[in-house]
Amino acid sequence: MYRRENYTHRIYSALEIPMNPDETVNEENLRRLVEYELSQGVEGFYCSGSSGEALLLTLEEREKVLEILLDQVRGRVPVIPQIGTIRTKDVIELAKHAAELGVEAVSMIPPYYYQFTMEEIIGYYRDVLEAVPGLGIIVYNIPQFTGIEFSKENAHGLLELPGIVGVKHTSRNLYSMERMKAAYPELILFNGFDEQFAGSLAMGADAAIGTTVNVFAPLFLEIRSLFEAGKVQAALEKQAELNRRVEILCRCGIFSGVKYILTKRGIDCGDCRRPFGQLREEAKKALDQIV
Repeated sequence: MYRRENYTHRIYSALEIPMNPDETVNEENLRRLVEYELSQGVEGFYCSGSSGEALLLTLEEREKVLEILLDQVRGRVPVIPQIGTIRTKDVIELAKHAAELGVEAVSMIPPYYYQFTMEEIIGYYRDVLEAVPGLGIIVYNIPQFTGIEFSKENAHGLLELPGIVGVKHTSRNLYSMERMKAAYPELILFNGFDEQFAGSLAMGADAAIGTTVNVFAPLFLEIRSLFEAGKVQAALEKQAELNRRVEILCRCGIFSGVKYILTKRGIDCGDCRRPFGQLREEAKKALDQIV
């Protein structure tokens, strides 16, 4: 059963998944990566999201990744699997699997590609809630990938559903995030864009889930600590430090770039799955500046 206090006020790594050269999941290095990130101060893991190449994994692989992660974490921090995909039956399968493993809360992208109506999207979330009672669901708002931007106005029928416990807000519209928070204060609002972390705190974010947390967790912890101490200017200066790194990563390809940095730090994460391409040499040289 979902308990809010287990999930709020945390910085989560949107966990990258180490791959072998044949594109199979590298279980040994996934376990090593978890331990490395915990040692860096990571306070939770979000798996099989965009950073985890979820839509390039089979359902069986997504289930296996969650099993490995939970086994390695051993309850030290919360784990939130992203179970969304286009087919409701598949999402329900992943939801039931997560619940059987003891997961309290999952996250779901909305169904994509067919330009579903909001009524159909709400039905998709409702179907999962009814199939797995007691499981908390965090709506994944990532319009640049799904084409769907959730807001207080268009998603009130979704956000009011019993069992919807939060929103992962990977949108640059912080006003919309603040308005959702004001209307639904019981929901946990997770900032999803690392480059606006400090700004999201000012607008009421309760937690953060980020790709670059994989490699820069101490910076996130420092930004939050400074902000909460009222040292806003110092927090913004640290945010600028983070953003200089994010800028290079975005220019090179953020998911592949983070894997490259982790590999340089001693945990071979391989390449992202095709159709992602391999990093060019000039990109590696740029990333070497921030390793």
